[in-house]
Parts: sequence; structure tokens; C-alpha cells
Amino acid sequence: MIERLTAASARRLAAVHGRCFDHSWSEAEFASLLHLSSSIALGKGDAGILHGFVLARVAADEAEILTIGVDPDQRRGGCGQALLKSLHEYVRKQGVVRVFLEVSDVNTAARALYERNGYTETGRRARYYRDGSDALVLEKTLSGRGQTPG
Repeated sequence: MIERLTAASARRLAAVHGRCFDHSWSEAEFASLLHLSSSIALGKGDAGILHGFVLARVAADEAEILTIGVDPDQRRGGCGQALLKSLHEYVRKQGVVRVFLEVSDVNTAARALYERNGYTETGRRARYYRDGSDALVLEKTLSGRGQTPG
């Protein structure tokens, strides 16, 4: 089940993020972001256990995915796909036309997920990440009214 998360979920978000990334965000960082009216966090889990989440920020008709994480034990089960689809539907209803994100050029699994969901590369930031990898800037244009959702 996909649910909207609030600042009260910051501890659970930080725990999943910590299992996903070497340099994870703290509970305080998540809480701070989720207190902003422009932030949206969606989570997927069951029995009170968070398996994955997506955190984005909306500004005018654009959204930026700040981070997305799926617990390593839950990967390849459709969690990331479900989270992206739900985020796209949610922000489209808010009038968002384009969604942006950054991903490491060496993160092949994430890049494949984004490609399957219609994201295309629009830029590159050389040696952006701590490991020296480049950040790929990806963009997805959401379908308009009356078009098939993507």
C-alpha cells in the first residue's frame, strides 16, 4: 500500500535511507524537509514496516525527486515502480508538468528504473558524487489531461 508520509515518519525514512546509501540523511534532515509545504513523501510497506519511499519537492509546474530508496531486501519486487507511478499521479493532480531528478551514472539499476518510466537525460554534472561519479540530470514530461498517464 502506498501512503503519504509526514514529518512523523522521519525516523522510518532515515532508517530505510541508511540501508540504501553509504551517505544517508538523518532523521532531522527528513523532518526538516517534510515540514515544508512544497515537499511530498510517499511510502510503500506493509504491517507498519516501510519498504521504500520517494521524497520530492514541488515548485510551480515542476517537481524534483530529492531521493528515493527501496530497502535492499525488497528490491526487484516492484516497489520503486509503484512509488514512481504514485508520485507521478499525485504531482500531476497538482498541475506538475515535468519531473526532474539526479542519479549517479554508475547506478545502473536506478537508471534502468527511470528509463522504464520515461525519464531522459538532459544534463550531466561531472564528478558530482563523493565517489567521483557523475550525476545525470533526468527529466520526465508528464502527460496532460486526456492523455495516457505515464
